[in-house]
Amino acid sequence: MAHGRTRRKLPKHFITAKAHHWPRVQRSSQLLMMAWILLPLGLYLVANDLPETSVRRAQLMASWTPTFFGAILLLFGAWGVGTAVLAMRRKGVDAIDAKIRASGLILRGGRKVAWEEIGSVTAISFQNDAKVQLLWDRAELHRRLEVQLKQPETGTLRIDLVRYPAVDYLGLYESLLDEFERQRIPVKHRKKWMQA
Repeated sequence: MAHGRTRRKLPKHFITAKAHHWPRVQRSSQLLMMAWILLPLGLYLVANDLPETSVRRAQLMASWTPTFFGAILLLFGAWGVGTAVLAMRRKGVDAIDAKIRASGLILRGGRKVAWEEIGSVTAISFQNDAKVQLLWDRAELHRRLEVQLKQPETGTLRIDLVRYPAVDYLGLYESLLDEFERQRIPVKHRKKWMQA
């Protein structure tokens, strides 16, 4: 007899949803609130030549430090909210990042790519070792696939799988890599650094 536990249904495709981007909006909003405090404070100190100290360099450091950090927080916060809102607006076939089918992949915009058209894949895992990680969320997948097609004129397809919750989507990502191997498509693994 079941003890009231329900099993979470794991996803079968990479289709973005508002819930995937909401944590980024929350983190970015916190940065914007801190910028809203620090930036006006710093500008007030700079405009009024405060605090008064006997050493000019100390005065400049004390007045420009909140201004500098407020500006940085404002930039990161605005970037985070802007990118999250754009991603949240994706609907229908534009919300598809990757659907796995027996015949191949269905990508953003409903584009179909047969397994036979794919020459190679580069699987990129993003890393962030910075001491201050303003927008980075360790709970996200942080992966990208660069799919090189056999026809050189069609170029490379980029499949961003960055904001998906890793706990739900890591297994699906690994099964996609396994499917490339089963289809005899070479997969190269790379690591890249990413701040936001």
